[in-house]
Amino acid sequence: MSPETLIRRCHELIGTVPEDIDVLDGESLIGFFQSFRPDGLALNGLFDGLPEAAELHHRLDQLFVAAGADRRAQGGRDAYFVIRNPAPLDPERADQLAAQWLTGIRQFAESLGEVGIVNSLDPRPTVRVLEGIPPKHPKDNAERSRLLLALQQDTATLVEQLDTGPLPALLRPAYYFTACDSMLRDYLMWPFYKHGTGLADPLQPYFELWKHGVKYRIFGETQVDLYLPRQHG
Repeated sequence: MSPETLIRRCHELIGTVPEDIDVLDGESLIGFFQSFRPDGLALNGLFDGLPEAAELHHRLDQLFVAAGADRRAQGGRDAYFVIRNPAPLDPERADQLAAQWLTGIRQFAESLGEVGIVNSLDPRPTVRVLEGIPPKHPKDNAERSRLLLALQQDTATLVEQLDTGPLPALLRPAYYFTACDSMLRDYLMWPFYKHGTGLADPLQPYFELWKHGVKYRIFGETQVDLYLPRQHG
């Protein structure tokens, strides 16, 4: 499938085919997936013609199921895919998933020769599992730890180093703005990247944490804190 065909398909699905459709602009697809809440069924067939089609659709199905309806109890709709009623996650399982996620990120970075990320994750940070509302990370990069910068910023550009053709670059904005989360974006788009890395799926553990409403916080160089949603009742 050509990039032009995919862009046109996307715009036709939401009824907004611009006059300059031949100008390939992924930014025009920001908010695209939100148009198909709550179930995403109208997206079926979007990727027909691509060898990755079945797996891309499977991951989108996981996203829609995890987030569910976008209607807020007090009125209005979510601008992003938000996990409002996550299933409980055992703390020990959360710890295991975090260890797998950090190991996977290191392997991904190592495969691309990104020694800065590798060094930040070697040795692998310890994981502390907590419950409740997480504190905010510092806004100023100068106050952020090297480990936090490695995971939040440096890993966000790893996929750009892979030779996957023009389609993934066009789709990244639409996928990123599902939740403004580059790791979720790269999990959903991993079918495009897996052949170029030789890695099975380094971000699957991250998605499992995300769909359970788990947030991570980093305030030093050797530890990652996981915040599980507080369970009521």
